[in-house]
Amino acid sequence: YKNLFIAYRRKERGENVDFSEAEKESCMINQPPGSPKLSLLSFHGGFHGRTLAVLSTTHSKAIHKVDIPAFDWPVAHFPKYKYPLEDHVSENKAEDRKCLAEVEDLIEQYKKKGSPVAGIVVEPIQSEGGDNEASAEFFQELQRIAKKHGAGLLMDEVQTGGGSTGKMWCHEHFNLDSPPDIVTFSKKMQMGGYFHSLDMKPQQSYRV
Repeated sequence: YKNLFIAYRRKERGENVDFSEAEKESCMINQPPGSPKLSLLSFHGGFHGRTLAVLSTTHSKAIHKVDIPAFDWPVAHFPKYKYPLEDHVSENKAEDRKCLAEVEDLIEQYKKKGSPVAGIVVEPIQSEGGDNEASAEFFQELQRIAKKHGAGLLMDEVQTGGGSTGKMWCHEHFNLDSPPDIVTFSKKMQMGGYFHSLDMKPQQSYRV
């Protein structure tokens, strides 16, 4: 998540522009501009962990979240398809359009309220949230919306990475226009980590 925020602010500030004194002073007391009001968009049913920051993007079970302070970040609906797929093509395409329209609307809303969306966090298949899958077309358009609004796209492959879907990474099934900005992995990989595009690399690597 830190890479998403750092990259977003670097684009706003400009390449090779140093931090202002106001930024350095205000961040020490958790205030803007050093601690900016930014947000991450996630999805109902998603699970991205139980630690404090990621809980604001986890929406699978109330027991994970109750009593824990959370950020006011946007939450969109993940597609819920009708099955069998071949009998409900038009309904499921309409579901994609509805969910994507909500994503774009939330991005606009949070920009207007002064908390721009710096990144979109999504699982290729919602696992703990109920084995929910979305089409390749949904993810292709989701990435385009992220790029349109200057937000990064983080694919959480903790559950789906490592070959369990027939490819090393589940998002490889989606034929995206370009690789995701960040991919996270853990569990079956016997370690936790992530890899990212060059755009997500901080100028000072020790920041993450």
